[in-house]
Amino acid sequence: MHAWNRAFADVSLLFLSVILLLGSLSKVFKTIRKWLVWRRELGIWTGVTAIVHVLILLDGWVQWEVFRFFFVFSPFAGDWVLHPGFALGNLLGIVALVYVLILMLTSNTISKKILGLKAWKHVQQTVHVFYHMVILHTAYFIFIHNPDSPNWLQAPFIITITLVWLSSLIGFWFTVKETRRK
Repeated sequence: MHAWNRAFADVSLLFLSVILLLGSLSKVFKTIRKWLVWRRELGIWTGVTAIVHVLILLDGWVQWEVFRFFFVFSPFAGDWVLHPGFALGNLLGIVALVYVLILMLTSNTISKKILGLKAWKHVQQTVHVFYHMVILHTAYFIFIHNPDSPNWLQAPFIITITLVWLSSLIGFWFTVKETRRK
């Protein structure tokens, strides 16, 4: 169960990273713009894989007892106790899930017409908030939650977020440069 849970979470993060890389790099390399049409589908698959990640957790680990996202059983106390870091890590994941559901529900032409272009674009720009929540959620679970457990995904995770961050800065720089030219 744990391997499947992590696999779907990892694929979701990979899809999300590709979406952001495409957006930033399209400002630098004009040839990438033809790939922007795939962001909608990748966004939907980001959400689908995130939902499967949560369903695996709900069915296998927390057994549909949502409080277990925030509390851990303490053999010393003989009861369930709030684990602040664990609870915060999961709360970030839950809020990120709400964001991805909103993004998925509005990733279509009908929503674009109903909301109007400006409002629709505003909703879709929340992908950056979603990304940061996912990064914090993931960072907690691969670096802090169980630090003694080796996780081979630590290095690829750092490389991925660094690439997304650098491409965002470069994309911003190219946007400013192009705006000043006009």
